[in-house]
Amino acid sequence: MSEPLPHFFKRHYTPAELIADALVHGLAIAGGLIGFAILFFRLGQKGDAENTAAIGVYAIAFFVLFGCSCAYNLSPPSRTKWLLRRLDHAAIFLMISGTYTALLSLTKDGGAWVLASCVWLVSLIGAGVALLAPPGRFDRLLLALYLALGWGALADAPRLTTSLPPETVILTVAGGVMYSLGVPFHLWNSLKFQSAIWHGFVAVASACQFAGIAKAVGP
Repeated sequence: MSEPLPHFFKRHYTPAELIADALVHGLAIAGGLIGFAILFFRLGQKGDAENTAAIGVYAIAFFVLFGCSCAYNLSPPSRTKWLLRRLDHAAIFLMISGTYTALLSLTKDGGAWVLASCVWLVSLIGAGVALLAPPGRFDRLLLALYLALGWGALADAPRLTTSLPPETVILTVAGGVMYSLGVPFHLWNSLKFQSAIWHGFVAVASACQFAGIAKAVGP
């Protein structure tokens, strides 16, 4: 970028808003460190190499998402912030695909990988757009694609509902609902603490889906 493009930033956040946003990200990352440590310990006890690899992809996606989001949202307007913005938007696709990968590996159904392959293909295309397109050009399109890709699991709902524990299905859907309910707050730029509220929805949604995956891994 040849300039910081400050006109793309809707307003300056107060120190209190930045602190609240940092706390949300910090709690999510700390929760992830504890949760994934327990989950990998479980998998190690079971000696389940395939699921360990799939959930490893999910764990990488989780930390990349919250790491990029934290760096982008807490940095001041600059050319570096725009690079972080691209990475943040691309990381959302990685998180969606990583979550699918973990869930579908737990179905033990080879046909589920057709859906996983389609999700990864669309995610890679979307991430490419997020990384390479002019700033702000396709933001609404990417938002629609995030939602469509996330809810795309409904296309394979019969397989998932019969292959996964009921609690996993409920928690996964609850996570999707929380992501969707948070979107208006993501768009409501004038709202005080808007960013922290939006990321709170993201953190709770991620926690719901993590709990669903943990339930499917077993006691």
